[in-house]
Amino acid sequence: MIESILKNELYMGYIFGIMILGGFIREYHALEDVYSLIKRYVKDNRVIIILTSLLGGVLPIPGRVALSAPLLDAIAPADKKRRSAFGVIDYLSTHHYYWWSPLEKTVVLPMAVMGISYSAFIGYTIIPLIITLGYTWWYIFSKVDPETVQILDNVREFDWRRALRGWAPLIATVVLLLQTGKSGAIFFFPWFGAMCAYYSVIYRDWKWGRWIDGKFAIIATIVLAFSGVVGQIKGPVMEYLKSATPEMLIPASLVAMVAAYIMGSSGKYAGMTSALVVVFGPQYLVWFLCTEYSGYLLSPAHKCLMIGQQYFGTPIRKYYKVIGALCAILIGYAAIYTFVV
Repeated sequence: MIESILKNELYMGYIFGIMILGGFIREYHALEDVYSLIKRYVKDNRVIIILTSLLGGVLPIPGRVALSAPLLDAIAPADKKRRSAFGVIDYLSTHHYYWWSPLEKTVVLPMAVMGISYSAFIGYTIIPLIITLGYTWWYIFSKVDPETVQILDNVREFDWRRALRGWAPLIATVVLLLQTGKSGAIFFFPWFGAMCAYYSVIYRDWKWGRWIDGKFAIIATIVLAFSGVVGQIKGPVMEYLKSATPEMLIPASLVAMVAAYIMGSSGKYAGMTSALVVVFGPQYLVWFLCTEYSGYLLSPAHKCLMIGQQYFGTPIRKYYKVIGALCAILIGYAAIYTFVV
């Protein structure tokens, strides 16, 4: 248990790096030049926000908004109330990959246990994917006050040298991930430190402490420690799921959903979904995916929630209100698809 807690606490270095990196990007407008170029061709700021999150969240890293949040933060308004919507937008826009990306365990593991092709897997998940993307667009264009996304009105003229200098660490991160396949806190802790040092050199600013939010750091430390403790339930839960009988379908899926909620790990919910498919059959894949995905999205141990709160000050109740509605729609669809149609 101690080892699990310490492993989780490594993410604190990761989170400190995100705080400092965000501080540099905000204070020195490190990413603004590229946005000024995009603004020439994309007139609706809300589309720019969606595209930023979609691209920033493509890599399967822990706390996948770790890359998209700094990108959005560079163009988010200063007003706290208007900023808070960006946390939800970023969260929604970066979590559709679990339905379709071949880089994700949530796609690879079920495919492996079912022995099916990628196209066959997408046949199961295409409707949940459409629901997730449609809900994201609907939320942004129908529920977000247009003033919330009035950004980029006073950006500077594009300068490619300055743009390259500002974006170099993020470009290097993507290249390194694609080349090495590395991820996790052990990799990102030193890498985020290196990116912060890079910005310190080019901007001649080594006063990192002013961007560290002490209150948030304490809360994150407690949450990560708790996550390390509850992560120990994976073994007993997997044993229970593997020993389930056909008449235990609903109880087993609910146990897995609650476990996904407690652990807040996409890899763990992918493993539970795969175990359930082996026990109950592929005809229940959509049900298992939708229920476990919902538990994962709503988990207070979900690292993306912590990162979004740090960047945009989004209240947890706002996350739950919006994301809870999406989860209800997904579970409702899965119930009809699985038990009615």
